[in-house]
Amino acid sequence: MLPKSIENQLNSFHGKEIYHIQSVDGGSINEAFRYSVEGDDFFVKCNNQVPGIIAKELDGLKAIAKLDCIATPEIITFEKIDDYEVLVLPFISAGLKTPNAWENFGEQLALMHKQPAHYFGWHQSNFIGNLHQSNEDIPNFIDFFINQRLLPQIELAQKNAYLSTADIGLFEQLFQKLNEILPDAKPSLVHGDLWSGNFMIGENEKPYLIDPSIHYNFRETDIAFTHLFGGFDTKFYETYNHHCPLEPDFQNRISLYNIYPLLIHMNLFGSAYYGSVISNLKQYVG
Repeated sequence: MLPKSIENQLNSFHGKEIYHIQSVDGGSINEAFRYSVEGDDFFVKCNNQVPGIIAKELDGLKAIAKLDCIATPEIITFEKIDDYEVLVLPFISAGLKTPNAWENFGEQLALMHKQPAHYFGWHQSNFIGNLHQSNEDIPNFIDFFINQRLLPQIELAQKNAYLSTADIGLFEQLFQKLNEILPDAKPSLVHGDLWSGNFMIGENEKPYLIDPSIHYNFRETDIAFTHLFGGFDTKFYETYNHHCPLEPDFQNRISLYNIYPLLIHMNLFGSAYYGSVISNLKQYVG
């Protein structure tokens, strides 16, 4: 149920009484609702459990929108109400994921990834899921991948007793081999959490990016993430690769990049992901 203080504030913001309030999917972290005002539908996301999480999402949406390569939902308002962060967006009705829609998505994501960036990282830390994500400014991708992505999650997994001393040894072997495995990498703005639940196709076959974990990274990490749980059409990959060709042997690096999101899932949801982490790791070492 939408907290009454938020409902009252939205009434004040719109200058009209909101109605048809209904709970909708907002992920496992936030509360989310759809509501109407004089025939227009809105999406409101609320969080009072993880301070700053919606503010960091807002920062990511603005960064993507600024590039004007691929759509994000328009920001209607962002407010702090009691102990909640509250973000209001238009409600986007889902359209059909037609071949043309997938082509649009592939082309527009490629255009976003082609925009130049000067370092790996971001101007502030943010979140992936509800876990802290460090984004220190680092000029070298391998250093960034080790120190800003893998090591923080490895340390958390050790704290959670998910990884053994032997497992840590495998990671140390991996770090020594990354120069042999990875191509020359230049930074791009990436979504950072690009699974099938974090994009939409709206009306007129228009793709939208939502719920970003934004930062500058090697673009291959974004494309690898799309392979983790599936749900992306062949047309998407063909079109992306036509407009922004991936480096040779990318398919052999997918499991490497996805060690990071698998560590995230293990630290969020438990040891059920341990086998996948180690399986991916052992494709490169051991």
